[in-house]
Amino acid sequence: MALAKSQFIGAAGQFYLSYALAARHINVSLMLGNAPSVDALASSSDGRRTMSIQVKTASNAKKKKYGKVGYEWYVGSAVIGKYAESFLYAFLDFKGDVTSQPDVFFIPSRWVAEFVKPDWSMFLYFLPATQEIEALTKNRWDLVQHYLAGEPAALDWAQSWPREQLIEWGAPKAEEAPPN
Repeated sequence: MALAKSQFIGAAGQFYLSYALAARHINVSLMLGNAPSVDALASSSDGRRTMSIQVKTASNAKKKKYGKVGYEWYVGSAVIGKYAESFLYAFLDFKGDVTSQPDVFFIPSRWVAEFVKPDWSMFLYFLPATQEIEALTKNRWDLVQHYLAGEPAALDWAQSWPREQLIEWGAPKAEEAPPN
């Protein structure tokens, strides 16, 4: 029964994202399981810019982990090291009520690719619940619109990785390891 419930929550997230993008005059097509790493393709109304979106949905994403408050979604191991400017995550949080409007956190794929480590037993993405991070990501439909319009600030955001504002867990990469 739990699997069926999570399937409904995931489908609700994908359809909500599609509705919300279309309401903002963004062309969107859902893959509906036909593409393992992409749930939606979005494009500008003239078709000149596109973006791939992976949707992850939680019924209640806000958690406290290791003394930090943030939002958490299961992402799987395929996210490790996988990022591109035109690849974005839409993390949806129904805040405990799947019949209500969710919050949508738009996250550049680099943030996820750099966060998740291959030696973890559960592949989760944790987004800190800080004012700065929420201002960059929470319900930022404008960033998607501006990216698809080719605006430089949105293009920079899609490539960004504000490492100092994000939480890092796990062993550092070899090139970042402290000297002996």
